[in-house]
Amino acid sequence: MRILYGVNLLVWAGLLSACLSQPKPADWLAVGFRTPEETFRTFQTGLRADQPDLEYRCLSSRLKSEQVGSQLVYRTFRQELFKTHPWIRYAAWAKVVESKELSRSRRRLVARIDTWFFDETFAIDFEREDYYELWSGGQLLWDDFHPWEGSVTLEKALQSPEAELVVRVPFEDGLEPADVTEIGAGSQWKITAFPALDTL
Repeated sequence: MRILYGVNLLVWAGLLSACLSQPKPADWLAVGFRTPEETFRTFQTGLRADQPDLEYRCLSSRLKSEQVGSQLVYRTFRQELFKTHPWIRYAAWAKVVESKELSRSRRRLVARIDTWFFDETFAIDFEREDYYELWSGGQLLWDDFHPWEGSVTLEKALQSPEAELVVRVPFEDGLEPADVTEIGAGSQWKITAFPALDTL
């Protein structure tokens, strides 16, 4: 009976590993950073597909500059992390059980891994990053951080009953307005701390 249980456990672990590497098409279509929950699901897709570049895109600029470093350094970091704490791979199957607002620009998600052979609860902190970008065709002309609250105003013309939402972004000298084909501005939520790692 013990041998049979061991065989079943190995089979289940193998099936789990196989599933982790196969995101569904819907997972790829859902990649984004508009909410902490969406960013977490994007990070999970990166884990399941073994795509460290997608995982890296989920990290905040603060986390990259203070701890992780470049994408190349992150690849080395995650390899060592998976060796010493293999359970982290199974965060790809975690379900969010709680969401906490720490401040207007910070959120914490509490997630739980619940499998037949492993249970773990952990927290991930997220930080809102405001940005803008200017494009010319397929070329990114300029992008940078820019406070969303300072970019958007509601204006109403004197002789018009309708108000307009006006978005203002910096414009670099040397660019011609006619060269700009697309303007983007908004907020993204990125992972800024993985508190569970601090106690491992």
